[in-house]
Amino acid sequence: MNRLMTAWYPDAVAPGRQRQIPITASETLVYRYRVDGDANEAMLWIEGRDDSRNALEQAISASLPPASEIFTFDLARDVGVISAPPPRWLYIVHTDIPLDIVDDYNAWYDEEHLPRLVGVPGVERARRYVADGTLSPRYLTAYALSIKDAFESPEGLKARKTPWTERMRSLFQNTRRKMCELQS
Repeated sequence: MNRLMTAWYPDAVAPGRQRQIPITASETLVYRYRVDGDANEAMLWIEGRDDSRNALEQAISASLPPASEIFTFDLARDVGVISAPPPRWLYIVHTDIPLDIVDDYNAWYDEEHLPRLVGVPGVERARRYVADGTLSPRYLTAYALSIKDAFESPEGLKARKTPWTERMRSLFQNTRRKMCELQS
C-alpha cells in the first residue's frame, strides 16, 4: 500500500468503525483512531494503492461527515513488520522542514532514524509519507507501537539520542505529534 489518506474529525462527528465506507478500490484498509488524551479528536487512516486515490477521495467527500483536515500522502519509506490489524498504538509526527535540508532529512530518516527506532522493543513498524501538492505540514511519520511508552524505555531513549537526530529535530517546523489509539 503506497497511498495514505488521513481525515481528522472532532470525535463527536467521526465515523465509527461500524459505518460502511464505500471504497471500491481493491486492497484498501480503513482504521479509526482516537487521539490519546483528547476525547474530542479522531482520525480515519485509509491506506490504498496508487490507483485507489480517486476512490479514497470520493469516499471521504461523498459519504462521511466533513473532516476538519484531510491529507493525502505517498509512501516514502516503510521499515518493520506489517500486521493486520495494526498494533494498538500509532504515534504520528507531522512536520515541515526547510527546503534546503530535504536531502539530509531523507537520508537521516532512511539511514539512521527509522532503522534505529524499529529496533526498539514495542516499535513494530515505521513509515514515512510525503503529502501531495502544497499541503502543510508536508511530511508524516507513523510509528506502529505494541507498547505505548516504547520511546521512553532505555532502548528508545538511546535510539533517539544521536547528534544527527538532535540536529534534524531542531530544524522541524509546524510540527504536530500525536499518540493515537486504534478503536475496535
